[in-house]
Amino acid sequence: MAATHPNDVLKALMHRARLSANDLALAVNAAEERRFGQPGNASDRHVRRWLSGRTELPQLHYLVALLDVFDVEADQLGFTLTSKRSEQLAHFKLRSTLQEETSTESEDHVLRRQFMIAATGNLLSFAFAPLPESGRIGMSDIDRLRGTIDRLHSVDDAYGGEQLADIAEEFVQQIESAMSRCLYGPRVEKALYQVIGELHASAGWFAFDSGDQARAGRDFDSGLRASLLAGDRMLQARIWAYMSRQSWELGRATETVTIARAALDATRNGRDHRLSALLHGRLALGYAASGQGSHCGTALARAETALDRLGDTTPPAWLAFVGPGELLGAAAMAYMDLRQPGTAVDQEEQGMRLLDPTFRRNRFAKAVHLSECYLAADRLEEAVNTAEDALDLYPSVNCPRWAVRLGRVRAKVADVGLPVTTAFVERYDVTVT
Repeated sequence: MAATHPNDVLKALMHRARLSANDLALAVNAAEERRFGQPGNASDRHVRRWLSGRTELPQLHYLVALLDVFDVEADQLGFTLTSKRSEQLAHFKLRSTLQEETSTESEDHVLRRQFMIAATGNLLSFAFAPLPESGRIGMSDIDRLRGTIDRLHSVDDAYGGEQLADIAEEFVQQIESAMSRCLYGPRVEKALYQVIGELHASAGWFAFDSGDQARAGRDFDSGLRASLLAGDRMLQARIWAYMSRQSWELGRATETVTIARAALDATRNGRDHRLSALLHGRLALGYAASGQGSHCGTALARAETALDRLGDTTPPAWLAFVGPGELLGAAAMAYMDLRQPGTAVDQEEQGMRLLDPTFRRNRFAKAVHLSECYLAADRLEEAVNTAEDALDLYPSVNCPRWAVRLGRVRAKVADVGLPVTTAFVERYDVTVT
């Protein structure tokens, strides 16, 4: 029997992309679907056979998908190609499923990348803004760093942030490493701590949305420390807005109000109107959870007034989601806590209509919540129809916190026994599995 030779080239490609065998199998299957219209059937077993050398040359469809995933030439996968297979591959115009950030060839060698498997199965690549290996860090470097943070939030808006906390935290480590080896002045130092605080804030939100509350708390604490070093009250208020939402999620109504008030007080004279709306919405949630309906109504009215004052300025990426649809969703959550599901339905229905379609992750969350509102209002058929809408988005949105709640909707309707509920449960089980 001929000796097998491990494919160290493929192993190195996977290590660079931080892909496990199962991750690569998912990416290959998604690449095949993009190419051929049907998902592939690769498994982690296939990948292990490629790595070990037991499969010396994968089938053509696997090879094409691998080339698309890694965006390399056919002879850069570590397999020994026959002349026939090389001729077959030449017929395919290679198209990468790596959605990489635009950069010139001269810059690309200094970009450090992080990878994730998107909900769609595609391999997403994030190009970290390059920092000097030595010498000075300048404000132009800071501008590039902030551009990378904005791109993280763009992906969160579209896909959800299940794996984005890893990427944000890795970026912090790269920045801190650059700070230890480079020179910079006081102005740049302040800006670097602002960026680190922003990244920890983003990582905390991504972790929160993925259901990892302990990790979210650690990132929020680290973000607050960085914001203090930067002397940035607006960044502190942003993190407090996240923490207030987390406190409400954890059932701490009084803490929800206290944190939101602190953020409002700290930024009284210089707040963005969107931030005002967000913080007053957080107050409304806390008041509702503690049964203070009058205070809740006042907070919602102040949030609406803040939105009415919005101008034409472009909001920062992390705050872009705040608009009428978001505020109506917060009102719906508050009215659910006040045990007024009919009013909650009205608010969330309007919120769905007003939500910017680019926020697919939020649309998924709102569909799940509207389904919960319908159930509480004894409107079963509408609840199931709306849960179906959420299920349409489920394969392309990584949002574990709301996915769990969709599972609870399924559990509540599972024993009803009506055709509409039976069909939904069957489709849910197939889709989620």
